[in-house]
Amino acid sequence: MKPTEFEHLLALILENEATAEESALLLKALENDPALLKEAKLQMELHGQLGVALESEFSTEQFISNTSAKIETDDKNQFSDKVVKKINTRIWLKRSMALAALVLVGFTTIFMMQKFSSNNNTPENQLAVASVTRLDGVKWSSGSCIEGDPIIAGQSISISSGLLEVDLEGRGKLLIEGPAHLDFTSPMEAVLHRGSLVMRATEKGHGYTVKTSQGSVVDLGTEFAVSVGENDVVETHVIEGSVEAISNNGNSVTLKANDARRFDHSDGQSIAADTGRFYTAMPPIHQHTKSIHWNFNENKGLLARSSGQLGENSTQSNDLVFNAIEEGVPPRWIQGVNKSGVYFDGKGGFAQSEYKGIEGGQARSVCCWVKVPKDFSTKEGFGIISWGDSKQLGGTWQISVNPLQSDGKLGRLRLGLHGGQIIGSTDLRDGKWHHIAVVLYGGSKPNVGTHALLYVDGQKEIVSRAALQEVKTKTANTDHGVWVGRNVTYRDNSQAHAHGKFFRGGIDELYIFDSALSQSEVQELMEQ
Repeated sequence: MKPTEFEHLLALILENEATAEESALLLKALENDPALLKEAKLQMELHGQLGVALESEFSTEQFISNTSAKIETDDKNQFSDKVVKKINTRIWLKRSMALAALVLVGFTTIFMMQKFSSNNNTPENQLAVASVTRLDGVKWSSGSCIEGDPIIAGQSISISSGLLEVDLEGRGKLLIEGPAHLDFTSPMEAVLHRGSLVMRATEKGHGYTVKTSQGSVVDLGTEFAVSVGENDVVETHVIEGSVEAISNNGNSVTLKANDARRFDHSDGQSIAADTGRFYTAMPPIHQHTKSIHWNFNENKGLLARSSGQLGENSTQSNDLVFNAIEEGVPPRWIQGVNKSGVYFDGKGGFAQSEYKGIEGGQARSVCCWVKVPKDFSTKEGFGIISWGDSKQLGGTWQISVNPLQSDGKLGRLRLGLHGGQIIGSTDLRDGKWHHIAVVLYGGSKPNVGTHALLYVDGQKEIVSRAALQEVKTKTANTDHGVWVGRNVTYRDNSQAHAHGKFFRGGIDELYIFDSALSQSEVQELMEQ
């Protein structure tokens, strides 16, 4: 029986709409296929706690009514912009559909297990050593899991991209970054074949071991990162607490916070810790999203109209006013991704809004289409979009095409804070439109190296270089709002500025969100 047919028959039975023939068909399939019964039992055990959460909602009518009311309430509170509204509605629909699916599995499994428990001869010794808690942009190399799925001892996880969070049954959490291949061999051990992971262990998880081709890393508490790169080069970086790193010949060394060690078919060598290379948290789940959007569809004049509202001042104009200083000319209209876009000359043309930008360490996402010319100059990379105070470390928020070889690869997507930056790996200098997104998680003391994600054309960027710096965007006393096409550190034409003052290239469909978008939301926005 095909999985889709199986799910359809389950749904019919739950809704008391199955015919006698359909019920008999399903019962016969379960009698003859122990794998189906094992799957049903596994799902029942995994989601058994759902009954407690829904004990007041066992009425189908009440469940549907409550879910519909929730969606309606949220829709009333959502921002009127179509894309933002679609994102928010999609969140609630996904959650309500997932909840309904869990109810279906729970009811059906109980029903089936009562009838067929005597026929289930599958082994009972399969041990769940972990469970999948979050996924963001995950593409599977082999197999697949969804949120809530258990991971059985001996099971392998292999992803080609994305972030995967795994709970170790109270022993801690693993955050796995693709591409990665990991075997879960026992409750206290995993084998990392390639890729990287960050573990935050609980007291129960002290002693958890991550094995690699070059040896083992044993947690002594509390947070550490392990990566397996090309030629089986293994690195261990301790973020907090300490670990014991053991080479294959048995030699061991204790590493403490901000220590790191590389193993490459030897006893290893100490290296500079670079914890900014690793993602330490998943993007937070958000329920409401607001934004400002400039679609650049005017195709005439010196003004780009905005839709949406962020910030406390609802009377200010968020429109972008085109301007020029020095030798530049105001931004000019060009053919955009869909309709019109805007081209900046790199000599003095820029646009400015009265909106000051998101401040502090608050979560945010900035998305737009950008076209970088093939003859890109390193003096024309800074300032796709920027705001904040350049006099304070961490006080700016500036998205650019990296023009500084000392900081990372040229021509790559860059987020700079004045004092720290993160740089992607895709070369944008091809004269084509690319969708870019920069996402900040927010939270307590968010750092550009550990709380920011870069996306190009909907795919999460592999970070080529990062320098740690807390995000402390300062907007209170700045004398300008959001700039598009201008370096935030450039003040006036009397200043010498070695690194360039203005961006050259095209920009279209610019958004600023007040929350951290997931990869699927970034992709949905890109496809509009």
